[in-house]
Amino acid sequence: MVWNKISNYFTVLREISFLSIGNIIPTLIAAGFWFYIASLVGDEIYGEITYYLTIAGIASGVTMLGAPSSLNVYAAKGERILPIFSTIIFTISAIGAITVFFIFYNPGASLHVFSYVIFALITAEFLGRKLFKTYMKISIIQKILMVLFAILLYHLIGNDGIILGIAISFVPFGVLYIKEFRNNKLDFADLKPKRNFILNNYLLQFSRMFSASVDKIIIAPIFGFAILGNYALGMQFYMVFLIIPSIIFQYIVPQDASGNPSTVLKKITVLTSIGISILGIIFAPEIIKIMFPEFLEAVSIVQIVSLAVIPGTVNYMYISKFLGNLQNKIIVISSSIFLVSIISGMLMLGELYDVYGIAAAFVLASTFESIFLILASKFYKIQKE
Repeated sequence: MVWNKISNYFTVLREISFLSIGNIIPTLIAAGFWFYIASLVGDEIYGEITYYLTIAGIASGVTMLGAPSSLNVYAAKGERILPIFSTIIFTISAIGAITVFFIFYNPGASLHVFSYVIFALITAEFLGRKLFKTYMKISIIQKILMVLFAILLYHLIGNDGIILGIAISFVPFGVLYIKEFRNNKLDFADLKPKRNFILNNYLLQFSRMFSASVDKIIIAPIFGFAILGNYALGMQFYMVFLIIPSIIFQYIVPQDASGNPSTVLKKITVLTSIGISILGIIFAPEIIKIMFPEFLEAVSIVQIVSLAVIPGTVNYMYISKFLGNLQNKIIVISSSIFLVSIISGMLMLGELYDVYGIAAAFVLASTFESIFLILASKFYKIQKE
């Protein structure tokens, strides 16, 4: 009995270590890449690149039909629906890519719509099947390819080469689908009993994706690309601060889906987020002043969004719980609360305090979502009892 517990602890540590490496190294590579690009092109071009990538991200989210979350959960339960999903989604994503091209005439953004879907689906499947080592390898390889292709194409064709290089970095992972299609039959009837959960996941993914993008979509036409560049740099720091919580989230979703909630790990993660938030407020502004003297607006933005690390982490923990219990309707509602809060907050606070008001709106929206999820969790627990 004792040996089994020790063995389980080592298994958990081993799996978390793969996830940690598979998230920390790619995130640091990406952060270093974006910090380098920011120093290379300046705030206005950086904002323009962010804008087009945001458009591509929204189009990808619309065409994926909530597949990543569904794959993650059902793969953890031993069901293989990736080939069926891929057949449908690849077709829709191709249409989305063509649509984006004819609206924005940006080849990189257009290709990104389709190529990102390839990568998102296969990584979701591997995470659900708890193939953390495989996930680690492909995550690192993709980021290395991103840096190589984007920088090479930037020097060859200019700013548009950055977006095109990022899009191309996802393409090689299409070969991973060959085995999945060969070993699994296409039976679309398998999706019928899952349609409600998949539909809710689609609404969930769309609302969360749109919530994460709406600030950038609003900033560009109102404040211009230069301000968007400063805001995007600040949010890049925020993503770095969320490395640890996001790693734990990816680990605990399959655990919750398998009926093995990691309560202690969740509490430790939330406590860790408090320390990360404090460190971000203290040290990140000094880093910006030294490394990015052109991005002066980003100093205060980073200090403000650092506060969102705490509610952001809390949201991760509760979202994992509800996903694992197939209660994604609650997450759809929480995402809607975030979306309504950030839009109304940006319009009101942005009018009064410019981009700093928008950063504050992001913090408040994350906090409101946390409050709802905590209350919903208590109500759900009472209902089960």
